[in-house]
Amino acid sequence: MPPHYAITGNIGSGKTTVCRIFERLGIPVYYADAAAKRLMLENDRLKKGLTAAFGANTYLPGGALNRSWLAEKAFSEDAALATLNGLVHPAVYRDADRWRNENSAAPYTLYESAIVFELGRENTFDATVVVSAPLKVRRQRVMIRDGATPEAFAARAAKQWPDPKKAAAADYLIENDGSRLLLPQVLRLHRRLSGE
Repeated sequence: MPPHYAITGNIGSGKTTVCRIFERLGIPVYYADAAAKRLMLENDRLKKGLTAAFGANTYLPGGALNRSWLAEKAFSEDAALATLNGLVHPAVYRDADRWRNENSAAPYTLYESAIVFELGRENTFDATVVVSAPLKVRRQRVMIRDGATPEAFAARAAKQWPDPKKAAAADYLIENDGSRLLLPQVLRLHRRLSGE
Protein backbone atom coordinates (compact mmCIF):
# COMPACT_ATOMS: atom_id res chain seq x y z
CA MET A 1 0.00 0.00 0.00
CA PRO A 2 1.23 3.52 -0.72
CA PRO A 3 1.87 5.96 2.14
CA HIS A 4 -1.29 7.43 3.61
CA TYR A 5 -1.22 10.97 5.00
CA ALA A 6 -3.78 12.91 7.01
CA ILE A 7 -4.49 16.43 5.85
CA THR A 8 -6.22 18.50 8.47
CA GLY A 9 -6.84 22.05 9.61
CA ASN A 10 -9.45 24.10 11.36
CA ILE A 11 -12.68 25.42 9.88
CA GLY A 12 -11.94 28.02 7.21
CA SER A 13 -8.27 27.11 6.91
CA GLY A 14 -8.58 26.16 3.25
CA LYS A 15 -8.13 22.38 3.49
CA THR A 16 -10.46 21.75 0.57
CA THR A 17 -8.64 24.24 -1.65
CA VAL A 18 -5.32 22.57 -0.85
CA CYS A 19 -6.81 19.11 -1.44
CA ARG A 20 -8.12 20.18 -4.86
CA ILE A 21 -4.55 21.13 -5.82
CA PHE A 22 -3.30 17.70 -4.75
CA GLU A 23 -6.09 16.11 -6.79
CA ARG A 24 -4.97 18.10 -9.85
CA LEU A 25 -1.54 16.55 -9.29
CA GLY A 26 -3.15 13.10 -9.49
CA ILE A 27 -3.27 12.35 -5.77
CA PRO A 28 -6.44 10.64 -4.49
CA VAL A 29 -8.09 12.42 -1.55
CA TYR A 30 -10.61 10.81 0.80
CA TYR A 31 -12.97 13.46 2.23
CA ALA A 32 -14.04 12.08 5.61
CA ASP A 33 -16.91 14.52 6.25
CA ALA A 34 -18.49 13.93 2.83
CA ALA A 35 -18.04 10.18 3.31
CA ALA A 36 -19.78 10.33 6.69
CA LYS A 37 -22.78 12.10 5.15
CA ARG A 38 -22.92 9.55 2.34
CA LEU A 39 -22.58 6.55 4.67
CA MET A 40 -25.36 7.80 6.95
CA LEU A 41 -27.63 7.45 3.91
CA GLU A 42 -26.20 4.33 2.26
CA ASN A 43 -24.74 2.07 4.95
CA ASP A 44 -27.49 -0.15 6.37
CA ARG A 45 -25.45 -1.13 9.44
CA LEU A 46 -24.83 2.52 10.29
CA LYS A 47 -28.45 3.48 9.62
CA LYS A 48 -29.68 0.77 11.99
CA GLY A 49 -27.21 1.88 14.64
CA LEU A 50 -28.23 5.54 14.37
CA THR A 51 -31.93 4.67 14.51
CA ALA A 52 -31.40 2.42 17.53
CA ALA A 53 -29.41 5.12 19.34
CA PHE A 54 -31.44 8.21 18.46
CA GLY A 55 -34.90 6.93 17.57
CA ALA A 56 -37.21 6.62 14.58
CA ASN A 57 -37.04 10.37 13.86
CA THR A 58 -33.39 10.01 12.76
CA TYR A 59 -34.61 9.40 9.20
CA LEU A 60 -37.51 11.07 7.40
CA PRO A 61 -40.27 8.93 5.82
CA GLY A 62 -38.58 9.11 2.39
CA GLY A 63 -35.30 7.83 3.83
CA ALA A 64 -33.43 11.12 4.02
CA LEU A 65 -31.40 11.83 7.14
CA ASN A 66 -33.19 14.23 9.48
CA ARG A 67 -30.01 16.30 9.86
CA SER A 68 -31.30 19.17 11.96
CA TRP A 69 -33.10 16.83 14.35
CA LEU A 70 -30.08 14.54 14.69
CA ALA A 71 -27.73 17.49 15.21
CA GLU A 72 -29.99 18.88 17.92
CA LYS A 73 -30.03 15.52 19.70
CA ALA A 74 -26.34 14.77 19.26
CA PHE A 75 -24.98 18.18 20.19
CA SER A 76 -27.23 18.61 23.22
CA GLU A 77 -24.90 16.62 25.47
CA ASP A 78 -21.43 15.13 25.32
CA ALA A 79 -22.64 11.54 25.78
CA ALA A 80 -24.96 11.80 22.76
CA LEU A 81 -22.17 13.25 20.62
CA ALA A 82 -19.86 10.45 21.74
CA THR A 83 -22.53 7.93 20.72
CA LEU A 84 -22.87 9.55 17.29
CA ASN A 85 -19.09 9.62 16.80
CA GLY A 86 -18.82 6.02 18.00
CA LEU A 87 -21.20 4.94 15.26
CA VAL A 88 -20.12 7.18 12.37
CA HIS A 89 -16.32 7.21 12.67
CA PRO A 90 -15.78 3.42 12.56
CA ALA A 91 -17.97 3.25 9.44
CA VAL A 92 -15.88 6.01 7.86
CA TYR A 93 -12.61 4.23 8.75
CA ARG A 94 -13.84 0.97 7.18
CA ASP A 95 -14.90 2.85 4.06
CA ALA A 96 -11.54 4.66 3.91
CA ASP A 97 -9.70 1.32 4.08
CA ARG A 98 -11.76 0.04 1.14
CA TRP A 99 -11.03 3.27 -0.74
CA ARG A 100 -7.28 2.97 -0.07
CA ASN A 101 -7.27 -0.51 -1.59
CA GLU A 102 -8.95 0.92 -4.69
CA ASN A 103 -6.22 3.58 -4.94
CA SER A 104 -3.22 1.35 -4.24
CA ALA A 105 -1.48 2.38 -7.47
CA ALA A 106 -1.16 6.04 -6.37
CA PRO A 107 2.21 7.33 -5.11
CA TYR A 108 0.42 8.23 -1.87
CA THR A 109 -3.10 9.00 -0.64
CA LEU A 110 -4.57 11.78 1.50
CA TYR A 111 -7.30 11.54 4.17
CA GLU A 112 -8.95 14.94 4.70
CA SER A 113 -10.59 15.56 8.07
CA ALA A 114 -10.83 18.60 10.36
CA ILE A 115 -10.51 16.57 13.56
CA VAL A 116 -7.64 14.09 13.12
CA PHE A 117 -5.81 15.25 16.27
CA GLU A 118 -8.99 15.79 18.26
CA LEU A 119 -9.91 12.13 17.70
CA GLY A 120 -6.39 10.92 18.50
CA ARG A 121 -6.02 9.43 15.01
CA GLU A 122 -2.70 11.05 14.00
CA ASN A 123 -0.68 7.88 14.66
CA THR A 124 -2.73 5.84 12.20
CA PHE A 125 -1.18 7.80 9.30
CA ASP A 126 2.34 7.92 7.91
CA ALA A 127 2.42 11.66 8.66
CA THR A 128 0.12 14.64 9.16
CA VAL A 129 -0.24 17.77 7.06
CA VAL A 130 -1.86 20.81 8.68
CA VAL A 131 -3.33 23.67 6.66
CA SER A 132 -3.15 26.74 8.87
CA ALA A 133 -4.62 30.25 8.71
CA PRO A 134 -5.04 32.99 11.32
CA LEU A 135 -8.30 33.01 13.26
CA LYS A 136 -9.39 36.36 11.81
CA VAL A 137 -8.87 35.10 8.24
CA ARG A 138 -10.70 31.83 8.95
CA ARG A 139 -13.64 33.66 10.56
CA GLN A 140 -14.00 35.95 7.55
CA ARG A 141 -13.83 33.05 5.09
CA VAL A 142 -16.50 31.04 6.93
CA MET A 143 -18.81 34.03 7.35
CA ILE A 144 -18.60 34.72 3.60
CA ARG A 145 -18.73 31.05 2.52
CA ASP A 146 -21.46 29.81 4.88
CA GLY A 147 -23.22 33.04 5.80
CA ALA A 148 -22.30 32.17 9.40
CA THR A 149 -22.53 34.65 12.25
CA PRO A 150 -19.41 35.32 14.35
CA GLU A 151 -21.10 33.38 17.17
CA ALA A 152 -21.82 30.37 14.96
CA PHE A 153 -18.22 30.37 13.75
CA ALA A 154 -16.94 30.60 17.34
CA ALA A 155 -19.11 27.65 18.42
CA ARG A 156 -17.76 25.45 15.64
CA ALA A 157 -14.17 26.60 16.10
CA ALA A 158 -14.33 25.88 19.84
CA LYS A 159 -14.65 22.14 19.12
CA GLN A 160 -11.26 22.11 17.37
CA TRP A 161 -7.72 22.43 18.68
CA PRO A 162 -6.34 26.00 18.50
CA ASP A 163 -4.25 26.65 15.38
CA PRO A 164 -0.89 26.94 17.19
CA LYS A 165 -1.42 23.59 18.93
CA LYS A 166 -2.44 21.90 15.68
CA ALA A 167 0.48 23.45 13.76
CA ALA A 168 2.94 22.34 16.45
CA ALA A 169 1.68 18.74 16.20
CA ALA A 170 1.98 18.64 12.38
CA ASP A 171 4.66 16.81 10.45
CA TYR A 172 4.14 19.24 7.56
CA LEU A 173 2.58 22.70 7.55
CA ILE A 174 0.92 24.63 4.72
CA GLU A 175 0.26 28.25 5.59
CA ASN A 176 -2.84 29.63 3.89
CA ASP A 177 -2.86 33.11 5.41
CA GLY A 178 -3.48 35.00 2.17
CA SER A 179 0.06 36.37 1.96
CA ARG A 180 1.95 33.17 1.03
CA LEU A 181 1.21 31.49 -2.29
CA LEU A 182 -0.39 28.08 -1.88
CA LEU A 183 0.72 26.42 -5.11
CA PRO A 184 4.50 26.51 -4.45
CA GLN A 185 3.95 25.13 -0.93
CA VAL A 186 1.79 22.27 -2.23
CA LEU A 187 4.21 21.48 -5.06
CA ARG A 188 7.16 21.33 -2.63
CA LEU A 189 5.25 19.04 -0.30
CA HIS A 190 4.02 16.88 -3.19
CA ARG A 191 7.62 16.31 -4.32
CA ARG A 192 8.60 15.38 -0.79
CA LEU A 193 5.68 13.02 -0.20
CA SER A 194 6.31 11.42 -3.59
CA GLY A 195 9.90 10.73 -2.57
CA GLU A 196 11.37 12.93 -5.30
